[in-house]
Amino acid sequence: MDGTPLKARHTLSPEIARLAAEHRPGGPLQRDFYVGREVFEADLARIFRRHWVFAGYAFQIARPGDFITYKVGTESVIVVRDRSGEIRAFHNVCRHRGSRICKTEQGNSHRLVCPYHRWTYELDGSLVLDTSREFGVDKAELSLRPVAVENAGGLIFISLADSPPDFSAAFATIRRKMKPHALERAKIAHEVDYVVKANWKIVFENNRECYHCPPNHKEYNSAAYDVQRDMAMLDPTLQPAMDAIVARANARFRALGLDEGDAMSTMTGANFRCHRTPVVEGAVTQSMDGKPLCNRLMGDIKEWDSGTLRTTIFPNFWQHTNCDYAAAARLTPIGPDETHVRGYWLVDAEAVEGRDYTLERLLPIWDLTNKQDWTICQDQQEGVSSQAYIPGPYSLVRERNVAHFLDWYLGELRA
Repeated sequence: MDGTPLKARHTLSPEIARLAAEHRPGGPLQRDFYVGREVFEADLARIFRRHWVFAGYAFQIARPGDFITYKVGTESVIVVRDRSGEIRAFHNVCRHRGSRICKTEQGNSHRLVCPYHRWTYELDGSLVLDTSREFGVDKAELSLRPVAVENAGGLIFISLADSPPDFSAAFATIRRKMKPHALERAKIAHEVDYVVKANWKIVFENNRECYHCPPNHKEYNSAAYDVQRDMAMLDPTLQPAMDAIVARANARFRALGLDEGDAMSTMTGANFRCHRTPVVEGAVTQSMDGKPLCNRLMGDIKEWDSGTLRTTIFPNFWQHTNCDYAAAARLTPIGPDETHVRGYWLVDAEAVEGRDYTLERLLPIWDLTNKQDWTICQDQQEGVSSQAYIPGPYSLVRERNVAHFLDWYLGELRA
């Protein structure tokens, strides 16, 4: 690195600083946070180039030389498995003239070779070419620039900051709770790329509440207790029934050797959640009919109906991990009013399409829910882009997690 922390390279404009300072904790954001180019650039610099962001899965780079790349704004990162089996990450920038080295999102290479002048790097990032005579610089000074990387239970996170935020406790929790699902022994059954015409924060806010679920998510509502949970908080007479459901689920989770959970799906830490919630009683997984979507259990899960491990990491990832499959989303900002979302469907690596699962059965509940959400987000983006937009109040019950996310976001923007 060149010694200048990435987070120090961006200074908030006086206008953004004023908007951030004026934000009322627990309340919504002003219009400019969703439409302004300056705010978008600040988000990239202070959120996405500083915090830990999800890049992909460890099973995608199972063998030495396997690599994936992930691009956020102008920054591209190579995540590669070296010859000793260690996962490493580097800026995808040749140390000679700056060319991109890996131009595909996934592949395998004996070494990392720049296509421009064939400068070649070992899988540990060290330069092979002896540059001392021709270039007057020792090759040891021209290794690929490293990027911080963590494998948390099969989930790969990177941070572009020179001094990444301490997330060790969160990673430890994720590793412990994800362990029974053994994601390193999973595979991608299907992935879909969505381009959502909305600011990334609108997309993330939508995931943080189920106030919108009753009129919009018939399929999802049949598989989860989100709506019932919210209603029990509004009407205390409904709480005993919800408590009984949670007690029965926890007894089952304990019997299976899994961590306990509840229907609240509450945050585990300031900017992450890794929390087990029950599926609807009578169902064994999150599906529209409650029946398995894959006939093979994931990882080391021994029985059906192990609940759903909900994992959410600010600012760009969430995943619902069931006994037989997982569904996930990775957010990447494209512009002030555009977000790329990659949807993943995971199954055990030994599951065989056509025998253990079919895409016709595996995809619909989450693909439908995703598309319903993207329509909602795009409609909201159009509305908040209007000069007539004035933020309304948040529900103290059903939108509390939205307020929590935005308070975190504003705190990081000011930091």
